[in-house]
Amino acid sequence: MTITIYDVAKEAKVSMATVSRVVNNNPNVKEDTRLRVQEVIKKLRYTPNAVARGLASKKTTTIGIVLPDIADLSSAEVVSGIESVANMYKYNIILANSCDDKEIEKNIFASFVSKQVDGIIYLGHSLSESSKNYLKDIKIPVVLAGNLGNDSEFYAVNIDYEKAAYDITKEFIKKGSKNISLVIDRYESQKTQRIIKGYKEALAKEKVEFKPQHIIDGYRTYKESNRLYKTITNIEADVVITMFDEVALAVMHQALDTGMSIPGELEIISLENTKLLDMTRPKISSIFQPIFDIGAVSMRILTKIIDIEKAKHKGEEIDEEELEELKIQKNEMNLPYRIIHRQTTK
Repeated sequence: MTITIYDVAKEAKVSMATVSRVVNNNPNVKEDTRLRVQEVIKKLRYTPNAVARGLASKKTTTIGIVLPDIADLSSAEVVSGIESVANMYKYNIILANSCDDKEIEKNIFASFVSKQVDGIIYLGHSLSESSKNYLKDIKIPVVLAGNLGNDSEFYAVNIDYEKAAYDITKEFIKKGSKNISLVIDRYESQKTQRIIKGYKEALAKEKVEFKPQHIIDGYRTYKESNRLYKTITNIEADVVITMFDEVALAVMHQALDTGMSIPGELEIISLENTKLLDMTRPKISSIFQPIFDIGAVSMRILTKIIDIEKAKHKGEEIDEEELEELKIQKNEMNLPYRIIHRQTTK
């Protein structure tokens, strides 16, 4: 049996409005009444519904998180970072899996609006224009975690993908590699465009000819990458840079199955860096991204935005220091990264 606010009010012999005030720590309740209501809440084990609490206050202390794939290791680690800060500031979170489908994604945003979430953290690979416009219209604070929005309306927390791609490409060229292949997901995403730009800049800087066939698109999962190795061998790549760990793992397995020496004949490095890479043999090299921290920082920025918006709504004084810090961060905050050489690079 579900205990409701009505049950508490009846048992405590007060109105439902009084129970609501006690739950929301409203000071306009007599102390003896407050204690009586709290005793009943404890006795009946009543758990206030966050959405119900928000109907009057317009604040549900709830954050909506959009995942592209609930089984994705990177997303899981970002969510862990989000949860660590959400728990600290007593926010509830709602997870929603979009299956990387833009129609499902739009329905998720509408569902979040109906649940009166205070903010949204988006972990998807790229926001469609229709989703961007919808999020602007509903005026709910949004932070993009681990991806780029290219829009001043949204905050984003990432690493500098362009510089990371530049650094690793340049390093391989300096070691004598000339046929460096870059395996991407989709051209249209801002993240992909940054990575391609860094890759091309490194080639140009080191006077290595850019070959369009060395950029291979359409790969994000292990399953999708089953035939990728054939393409890599056809272009005679000696280095493969992938955007995702599962793709790096697929290439390595296919190469080893043919008897190719890694890293002797083919070097492999990923730009993602989930826990998966430490579980492989040989261990796959990567650009280290602080994935947990991306989630934690995204959540902290969101709490700041929510607090500022709440203060504006109530006509209260705004913390100018926090406001200035957010202006500096807007619209993108880059966390530090580093190159980790394991066993698939020389």
